[in-house]
Formats: sequence, C-alpha cells, structure tokens
Amino acid sequence: MSHAKFYGIGVGPGDPELLTVKAIRALECCNIIAVPESGDAERTAMNIVQGYLYGKELLECRFCMDHDEQKRQDSRRLIGERILSVLETGKSVGFITLGDPSIYSTYTYIRKIICASGFEAETIPGIASFSAAAAVLNVSLCEGNEPLHILPATCTEEMEKWIALPGTKVVMKSGKNLDRVLKMLRKCGLTEQTQLVSRCTMEDQRVFLTLGEFDKMKQQLPPEYFSVLIVKEKKQ
Repeated sequence: MSHAKFYGIGVGPGDPELLTVKAIRALECCNIIAVPESGDAERTAMNIVQGYLYGKELLECRFCMDHDEQKRQDSRRLIGERILSVLETGKSVGFITLGDPSIYSTYTYIRKIICASGFEAETIPGIASFSAAAAVLNVSLCEGNEPLHILPATCTEEMEKWIALPGTKVVMKSGKNLDRVLKMLRKCGLTEQTQLVSRCTMEDQRVFLTLGEFDKMKQQLPPEYFSVLIVKEKKQ
C-alpha cells in the first residue's frame, strides 16, 4: 500500500489569519490540492489558502448540486475515483473546505470513499463559521447547562419545531431560504433574540444585532449563502 494520505483541511470562515498551524502544515506536505467546485464557498476556500500553495498542482472537483440524490452520489463517486487515482501514484492529496470539515462538508462523502479503498484519511479541523460569528458578536453560544443546536436552513419545514427547542440555535446554509427562515423567526417572536453575521471575517462582513437592523438594509442585500444566524432562547 502506498504511503500517500488523503487530508481534509478545514480552512476556517474566511480570514486567512484564522487558518490553524496544523492546516498550514498539511497544505505544505500535500502534493496536490483538491479544490471542490459547487459554489462561492469553495472559491472562498481557495482564496484563503492561496498564499500557502507555492505553485502546487490543483485538482478541481466539480460536485453535482442537482436535487436528484442519485446524480449527487454519482458525482461524488467519480470525484472519489479521481482522487484515488492520484493517491495510487504515491502522492498525498489535500481537500480544502471552508470552515470545519465535519460540518456540512462535501469532504465527508469523499473521505468515506477513500477509506473504503484502504487509504488513510486525516481530518484537520477548522474554525467553524458560527464560532467566528459568536466572536464577532462578542456573545457566548452557550452558558452553564444551555444546549446548542446547529440547524440547516434548507430544512425549512422542520425549522419551526427546531426553533422551539431550549437553548441557543445556530442557523446555517441559509442562501435562498433566508427570507423564509427570517419570516418564521418573526412569527415566533424572536426578532430581538436573533443576530445575523454575513460573510463573517471577510472584508465585506456585515453584522446585524437584531432582525430589525437587518430589515432596514435587506433591500440592498441579496440572499447570502455566507449568513449565520444565532438565535438566543427567549427568556420568560
């Protein structure tokens, strides 16, 4: 078996200074960098690590984002096979991913394919967008015995039930569903408990301490994939 290794490298939320030392070392030791292509998140990940690539060969991995699950699985399988063909030559591959690789990342699907074929995979954690957003807002995500829930905005039909859970809620993957989620939060009386950070730690970062603040600006802001909502439990 080749000594080549597959790395999943979390590159953080946007600011290159939030790359971990371990992530930088992994980038340096990889022969080839796999760059997933499925939207702005991946291009942003590439921009974050640009200064550490030193002319390394890139392997572009275009993921299918079709609603058809079989098409998505076929796309992942083909990408996995391409990466395996590189590993079989003895070269290590680093797969970059925005934020942390264990949170809603396409890396997870590819890691399973690589490991099933007998190659070693190492996951390098990164700073998650919601951790960075909490730092920007200067708030805690949870205190004492408070639970923390991470919710995907794509499951809007479940959102109202999830929002009623005790503790702090983080809403991710908003994009085109943002307006629908915000409407539901207003309906639940959480206008003042909801804070929003758009493009966290990036040069064009926007911070809204309440939904009221966001409403005043929303006509100037397109639906944003890079929006993280932090919803604190409504105190009785």
